[in-house]
Amino acid sequence: MKLIKSTIILALAVMVVSCGGNSNKENAQSESVEQVADSNKVAAGTYTNELLGYSISYPKDILLPQDASANSEEQIFKAAEGKAELRIYSDKRTDKSGASLAFNAAYEEDIADKKGRQIAHSALSPNYYVISGLDGDMLYYQKTIFTKGALVTAILKYPKEEKDTYNAMISPIFNSFK
Repeated sequence: MKLIKSTIILALAVMVVSCGGNSNKENAQSESVEQVADSNKVAAGTYTNELLGYSISYPKDILLPQDASANSEEQIFKAAEGKAELRIYSDKRTDKSGASLAFNAAYEEDIADKKGRQIAHSALSPNYYVISGLDGDMLYYQKTIFTKGALVTAILKYPKEEKDTYNAMISPIFNSFK
Protein backbone atom coordinates (compact mmCIF):
# COMPACT_ATOMS: atom_id res chain seq x y z
CA MET A 1 0.00 0.00 0.00
CA LYS A 2 2.87 2.40 0.81
CA LEU A 3 4.42 1.57 -2.55
CA ILE A 4 1.18 2.43 -4.36
CA LYS A 5 0.81 5.74 -2.48
CA SER A 6 4.46 6.58 -3.11
CA THR A 7 4.09 5.79 -6.80
CA ILE A 8 0.98 7.98 -7.08
CA ILE A 9 2.63 10.86 -5.25
CA LEU A 10 5.76 10.54 -7.39
CA ALA A 11 3.66 10.47 -10.57
CA LEU A 12 1.76 13.57 -9.44
CA ALA A 13 5.00 15.36 -8.61
CA VAL A 14 6.42 14.57 -12.04
CA MET A 15 3.16 15.71 -13.62
CA VAL A 16 3.17 19.01 -11.75
CA VAL A 17 6.83 19.70 -12.46
CA SER A 18 6.33 18.96 -16.14
CA CYS A 19 3.26 21.22 -16.22
CA GLY A 20 5.01 24.11 -14.56
CA GLY A 21 4.06 25.71 -11.33
CA ASN A 22 5.26 29.26 -11.60
CA SER A 23 4.40 32.16 -13.83
CA ASN A 24 7.75 32.07 -15.67
CA LYS A 25 7.21 28.50 -16.77
CA GLU A 26 3.59 29.25 -17.55
CA ASN A 27 4.55 32.16 -19.78
CA ALA A 28 7.53 30.39 -21.33
CA GLN A 29 5.52 27.29 -22.04
CA SER A 30 3.32 28.54 -24.84
CA GLU A 31 1.88 25.16 -25.73
CA SER A 32 -1.82 25.66 -26.24
CA VAL A 33 -4.82 23.38 -26.17
CA GLU A 34 -4.94 23.83 -29.94
CA GLN A 35 -1.42 22.36 -30.30
CA VAL A 36 -2.29 19.40 -28.09
CA ALA A 37 -5.58 19.06 -29.93
CA ASP A 38 -3.77 19.00 -33.28
CA SER A 39 -1.27 16.39 -32.12
CA ASN A 40 -3.99 14.19 -30.64
CA LYS A 41 -6.60 14.88 -33.33
CA VAL A 42 -8.85 16.54 -30.74
CA ALA A 43 -10.66 19.80 -31.46
CA ALA A 44 -10.15 22.68 -29.07
CA GLY A 45 -12.86 24.96 -27.76
CA THR A 46 -12.77 28.15 -25.73
CA TYR A 47 -15.20 29.11 -23.00
CA THR A 48 -15.38 32.72 -21.81
CA ASN A 49 -17.28 34.02 -18.82
CA GLU A 50 -17.64 37.81 -18.99
CA LEU A 51 -19.27 38.07 -15.55
CA LEU A 52 -16.37 36.41 -13.72
CA GLY A 53 -13.71 37.68 -16.12
CA TYR A 54 -12.03 34.48 -17.28
CA SER A 55 -11.58 32.33 -20.33
CA ILE A 56 -10.34 28.77 -20.70
CA SER A 57 -9.48 26.50 -23.61
CA TYR A 58 -10.49 22.86 -23.39
CA PRO A 59 -10.57 19.73 -25.58
CA LYS A 60 -14.16 20.02 -26.78
CA ASP A 61 -14.45 16.42 -27.98
CA ILE A 62 -13.34 15.08 -24.59
CA LEU A 63 -14.81 17.57 -22.09
CA LEU A 64 -18.34 18.68 -22.91
CA PRO A 65 -19.72 21.92 -21.42
CA GLN A 66 -22.92 21.40 -19.51
CA ASP A 67 -25.76 23.88 -19.95
CA ALA A 68 -24.99 27.21 -18.34
CA SER A 69 -25.18 30.79 -19.49
CA ALA A 70 -22.07 32.84 -20.19
CA ASN A 71 -22.95 34.88 -17.11
CA SER A 72 -23.29 31.94 -14.74
CA GLU A 73 -21.15 31.73 -11.64
CA GLU A 74 -20.36 28.07 -12.36
CA GLN A 75 -19.52 26.08 -15.47
CA ILE A 76 -19.10 22.31 -15.52
CA PHE A 77 -17.51 20.25 -18.28
CA LYS A 78 -18.09 16.50 -18.15
CA ALA A 79 -16.13 13.83 -19.95
CA ALA A 80 -17.72 12.41 -23.08
CA GLU A 81 -16.51 9.04 -21.77
CA GLY A 82 -15.46 8.26 -18.22
CA LYS A 83 -15.88 10.13 -14.96
CA ALA A 84 -13.66 13.18 -15.44
CA GLU A 85 -15.07 16.62 -14.68
CA LEU A 86 -13.79 20.17 -15.00
CA ARG A 87 -15.62 22.60 -12.74
CA ILE A 88 -15.06 26.36 -12.77
CA TYR A 89 -16.83 28.53 -10.23
CA SER A 90 -16.90 31.80 -8.36
CA ASP A 91 -15.15 31.10 -5.07
CA LYS A 92 -17.22 33.10 -2.59
CA ARG A 93 -15.62 32.05 0.68
CA THR A 94 -15.68 34.56 3.52
CA ASP A 95 -13.62 35.11 6.63
CA LYS A 96 -15.00 35.15 10.18
CA SER A 97 -16.18 38.74 9.81
CA GLY A 98 -18.14 37.92 6.65
CA ALA A 99 -15.76 39.73 4.29
CA SER A 100 -14.57 38.01 1.11
CA LEU A 101 -11.60 35.79 1.77
CA ALA A 102 -8.34 37.36 0.62
CA PHE A 103 -6.31 35.60 -2.08
CA ASN A 104 -3.43 34.48 0.19
CA ALA A 105 -5.87 33.47 2.92
CA ALA A 106 -7.77 31.29 0.42
CA TYR A 107 -4.50 29.56 -0.52
CA GLU A 108 -3.57 29.00 3.12
CA GLU A 109 -7.04 27.64 3.85
CA ASP A 110 -6.92 25.28 0.85
CA ILE A 111 -3.58 23.76 1.79
CA ALA A 112 -4.38 23.59 5.52
CA ASP A 113 -7.88 22.14 5.21
CA LYS A 114 -7.21 19.26 2.89
CA LYS A 115 -10.88 18.23 2.91
CA GLY A 116 -9.85 14.57 2.83
CA ARG A 117 -7.41 15.20 -0.01
CA GLN A 118 -3.78 14.20 -0.25
CA ILE A 119 -1.86 17.18 -1.60
CA ALA A 120 1.12 16.24 -3.78
CA HIS A 121 1.98 19.77 -4.91
CA SER A 122 1.01 23.35 -4.21
CA ALA A 123 2.40 26.65 -5.45
CA LEU A 124 1.47 30.27 -4.84
CA SER A 125 2.08 33.03 -7.41
CA PRO A 126 1.05 36.69 -7.24
CA ASN A 127 -2.22 36.22 -9.15
CA TYR A 128 -2.95 32.48 -8.97
CA TYR A 129 -2.22 29.32 -7.03
CA VAL A 130 -2.29 25.65 -7.91
CA ILE A 131 -2.84 22.53 -5.84
CA SER A 132 -2.80 18.95 -7.06
CA GLY A 133 -3.03 15.50 -5.56
CA LEU A 134 -5.44 12.73 -4.78
CA ASP A 135 -9.04 13.13 -3.63
CA GLY A 136 -10.42 9.70 -2.74
CA ASP A 137 -9.91 7.61 -5.86
CA MET A 138 -9.71 10.66 -8.15
CA LEU A 139 -6.69 12.72 -9.14
CA TYR A 140 -7.25 16.46 -9.18
CA TYR A 141 -5.61 19.66 -10.33
CA GLN A 142 -6.87 22.99 -9.01
CA LYS A 143 -6.01 26.49 -10.12
CA THR A 144 -7.47 29.53 -8.39
CA ILE A 145 -7.07 32.94 -9.98
CA PHE A 146 -7.80 36.45 -8.77
CA THR A 147 -9.79 38.33 -11.39
CA LYS A 148 -12.18 41.28 -11.25
CA GLY A 149 -11.53 41.56 -7.51
CA ALA A 150 -12.72 38.01 -6.79
CA LEU A 151 -11.50 34.43 -6.68
CA VAL A 152 -12.36 32.01 -9.48
CA THR A 153 -11.43 28.33 -9.11
CA ALA A 154 -11.08 25.61 -11.74
CA ILE A 155 -10.73 21.97 -10.64
CA LEU A 156 -10.17 19.03 -12.95
CA LYS A 157 -10.92 15.67 -11.33
CA TYR A 158 -10.32 12.40 -13.12
CA PRO A 159 -9.95 8.70 -12.27
CA LYS A 160 -6.45 7.34 -11.74
CA GLU A 161 -7.05 4.93 -14.62
CA GLU A 162 -7.43 7.90 -16.99
CA LYS A 163 -4.32 9.76 -15.84
CA ASP A 164 -2.43 9.35 -19.13
CA THR A 165 -5.24 11.07 -21.01
CA TYR A 166 -5.77 13.95 -18.59
CA ASN A 167 -2.18 14.54 -17.45
CA ALA A 168 -1.36 15.52 -21.04
CA MET A 169 -4.16 18.11 -20.95
CA ILE A 170 -3.42 19.79 -17.63
CA SER A 171 -0.79 22.23 -18.84
CA PRO A 172 -2.62 23.47 -21.93
CA ILE A 173 -5.97 23.76 -20.14
CA PHE A 174 -4.73 25.48 -17.01
CA ASN A 175 -2.18 27.71 -18.76
CA SER A 176 -5.12 29.07 -20.78
CA PHE A 177 -7.21 29.71 -17.64
CA LYS A 178 -6.92 33.48 -17.17
